[in-house]
Amino acid sequence: MQAKGQVTYPERLLIYHSGTGRTVFLGCLKVTTIFIFVFFTLVVAPAHYYAEDEPEWVAPAVLLSGAVPMIFVAYITSPFVNYIHLRLPNFARNSRDLLMRYSKNPPKDAQVDITTMNFVGKPRVTRFDVSELKAVKQRFGVGNFSRDKKKIDATRKWWMPKAVRLFGVHGGAGKVRDGEAWENIAKKIRKAT
Repeated sequence: MQAKGQVTYPERLLIYHSGTGRTVFLGCLKVTTIFIFVFFTLVVAPAHYYAEDEPEWVAPAVLLSGAVPMIFVAYITSPFVNYIHLRLPNFARNSRDLLMRYSKNPPKDAQVDITTMNFVGKPRVTRFDVSELKAVKQRFGVGNFSRDKKKIDATRKWWMPKAVRLFGVHGGAGKVRDGEAWENIAKKIRKAT
């Protein structure tokens, strides 16, 4: 039995996790393509450039063959979402029933923290209102949610990275205890779009 005033859920509840294996694989893939690019740029391409018996087009072709995998992997994997945390008000933290009710009909100011990976695999957390998300299908279906970031980018300093616009959430509820909350929110977003 729960004591009066005791909460069941934390203020920042994990509602989606893509899985450790998938996250590690994509992080390693990103770093590997960067190493391949560096190797081709610093070792292989100069060797072909300075070789006297090679045609002139070989060095740029080798350089391009090192750059294409890195650019492709960066483009395709940038929307990948590792975690989604829902910021819960006090009343929704008291029971699973209240949490599910809140997730089925979140208010306009309900906030989520979405963690993505940057270019080198480092986590990047973005906090915004659930009402900002729209269901989309972009980048060959990898990105399935997006938000408008023009206002945010206009107020950012020049040295800060651009705000994240596209998110790829795949695999249903993910591998968390209360993943049904994310499914409820995703249904609401798709319905509103």
